[in-house]
Amino acid sequence: MREVHVAGVGELIAARLRAWGVDRVFGVPGADADALIGALGDGRHGPEFVRARHAESAALMACAHAKFTGRPGCCLAPAGSGALHLLSGLYDAALDRQPVVALVEEDRPFPDTDVRRRAVPAVRLLADVSEFCEVVSEPGRVRDALDRAVRAALTDRGVAALIVPRAVLRTEAVPESGHEDRPADAPVGFRPPVRQADEREVRRAAVVLNEGRRVAVVVGPGGAAASGQVVGAAELLGAGVAKTPLGRDVLPDVLPYVTGVAAPSGSAVAAALLRECDTLLLVGAEDFAGRLLPGRGPRVISADPDVTARPEVRGASETVWLTGDVTAALDTLVPLLRRKRDRRWRTDVERAVRQWRAQGRQKASRFFGALVNPRSVVAELSARLPDRSVVVTDSGSALDWWTRHLELRTGMRTALSGHLGTPGAAVPYAVAARLAFPDRPVIALIGDGALQANGMNELITVRRQLRRPARTPPLIFCVLNNGGLSRLTWERRSAAGDPLLAPSGELPRISFADYARLLGLPGVRCEHPGEVAPVWESALRSTGPVLLEFVVDGETPPDWTSAAGGGEAGRLFPPGIARRTLRRRIAAAVGGLFRAA
Repeated sequence: MREVHVAGVGELIAARLRAWGVDRVFGVPGADADALIGALGDGRHGPEFVRARHAESAALMACAHAKFTGRPGCCLAPAGSGALHLLSGLYDAALDRQPVVALVEEDRPFPDTDVRRRAVPAVRLLADVSEFCEVVSEPGRVRDALDRAVRAALTDRGVAALIVPRAVLRTEAVPESGHEDRPADAPVGFRPPVRQADEREVRRAAVVLNEGRRVAVVVGPGGAAASGQVVGAAELLGAGVAKTPLGRDVLPDVLPYVTGVAAPSGSAVAAALLRECDTLLLVGAEDFAGRLLPGRGPRVISADPDVTARPEVRGASETVWLTGDVTAALDTLVPLLRRKRDRRWRTDVERAVRQWRAQGRQKASRFFGALVNPRSVVAELSARLPDRSVVVTDSGSALDWWTRHLELRTGMRTALSGHLGTPGAAVPYAVAARLAFPDRPVIALIGDGALQANGMNELITVRRQLRRPARTPPLIFCVLNNGGLSRLTWERRSAAGDPLLAPSGELPRISFADYARLLGLPGVRCEHPGEVAPVWESALRSTGPVLLEFVVDGETPPDWTSAAGGGEAGRLFPPGIARRTLRRRIAAAVGGLFRAA
């Protein structure tokens, strides 16, 4: 098959992206980008163009697309402010090691005009966040540069930026030497080079694990393809297993020895597991927080795809690095492991998990007056999650309840902005999830602060892009409206003894459900505890997008604020906070009773 003829450089880029398996491009319009946007179209002949309201959201959607599909995400924006606004989403991709190609179209201004615009040089702006950054100055070099950009994104697991001047985009495509007979679908079979772990180190790791008496396993996103091997190793070693935030969906939470999320604000059982183990196996755990380990830490074995993905390990008494293909390394390692006869450690772990989950159910069932407990919102969702659901979360207080009360089953997916913790990422992530998985229910957990920051604008994208005539599974935006920046406020209260700083901690009171209805989306507002379960049941039976606004109790502290709470072991909850919080809750409860009367 000979190369398909394309009329212009824009059409060439669109065709080449399609050949690389890129089925959609997220972006914003602009004079510099119109030529490429026109070539993209609706996805029938090339990648679909998905118009976001903001370039940051477009980059976040591209990052989420890469996380969900394993294929390169792609975003585009015009030069100047468009490129500037891409940065937050591109850093999200870079720090979470996701392949994203950023196309920045720029016009080269005349020397005596556009002085301010020339002050934002795209190459210097994007060089730090990118593994590959190049300007295409000639039409004949576009194809080669684009191919190298996509290869770099896939090989280096990061951002590749390609800057195409408007003058180049508007010219006729020029065939490159040696490409006339190359099939358009040639790059689909591209696989990044794979390194194999040193077999001597694998044998050494087996010796360390076999000698361990209290073994813990932490699995991250790099272990997604090795979930079966992780389960096999844990069974042989009698180990407890924790998951990093980015690796939450690698293993289901229903396994009795899975202790939840290992993170500074994660599971109390996972924190205890890491404190008390004498041997630790890290599997693709690139986002593991090394400060979770005690000062004199355990012996550590870490299986990572490459050196740049190695997690931070502090205070380990011994470290064995298995650098290379994680699945292949575990395939070699597991047969070398001996089944431990003493199962007391595993028994203790499973007992602790049962107690922790029972405590979580108890906390979620508590209510004060007429106020909705935010824990109950996620707990009631978790009890009703349909099979193969996709749940995304923001990085505010929604993250605390996602960590504590959401239980994932086999086949479910979840995602968040990991290392960067970008506020407002949940709505763009949900848009990308729905486009990647049109046949799955998608639920986004969002705080009111994040929704006000940029999520409200992207609900317009939902209305325009995702409100389609075909009956689709529900796309639910769950807004936890507590009237403030709850997570930030609790961090301050824990550190400084309950300062409530109204100018910086409170948010304007608006009805998000009314706003959704204004856009033409269904919106439901829930203000009473007894309505939480019925609201979820109705929403999960619906089709298409719907916004649920839960007016929740902002005085509900996350677990990490208490000494018995999450991963920040030893971080005490000052007594003054408990007393003042109790007074406010009593006042709220009394007020609720009088209102009810």
